[in-house]
Amino acid sequence: MLTVFLFLLSFGTLGTTAGPLAMPVPTTEDGPPTLQVEVVDPVWIPLPYCDVTVKAVKGGASKSAHADQNGIAKFWLEPGVEYTIEAKADNFKPKTLTHVLIAKPKPSAPTAHVQIKLEPKGPFTNSK
Repeated sequence: MLTVFLFLLSFGTLGTTAGPLAMPVPTTEDGPPTLQVEVVDPVWIPLPYCDVTVKAVKGGASKSAHADQNGIAKFWLEPGVEYTIEAKADNFKPKTLTHVLIAKPKPSAPTAHVQIKLEPKGPFTNSK
C-alpha cells in the first residue's frame, strides 16, 4: 500500500485543482485560444483581414493579430486579467473596448468570445 501511495505521490498531488491533473490554461497556440474576437460591419457582416490588438489594462506587452477570412482573430492570453481590445479596418473607424475581463476558462467553454462592430468612415458622396 505504501508503494502505491509513493508511486502516486511521485506524480504530484492526487488530482487537486492546483495539481498537475487540473486543466492547464493554454498560453501558447497548443490549445484552444482564450479569446476570440469577431469584427463585423454595421449590418453584422464579418470584416476579414482587419487588425485586432489586445493589451492588459495594467501594462504589459500588447498582442496583435490579423482577423481571418471570417473576421475572427484568436489570442492566447492570461486569464483573470482585464484587457483593452482595439479593432481597425480600412475605411472604418477604429473601435476600442476597455476593461474586458477574461475569466478563468472552463473545460466545456475554454474560449471567451467578443464581437466588435465597426462604423464606416465618412463623408460619403452620391455620384451620378
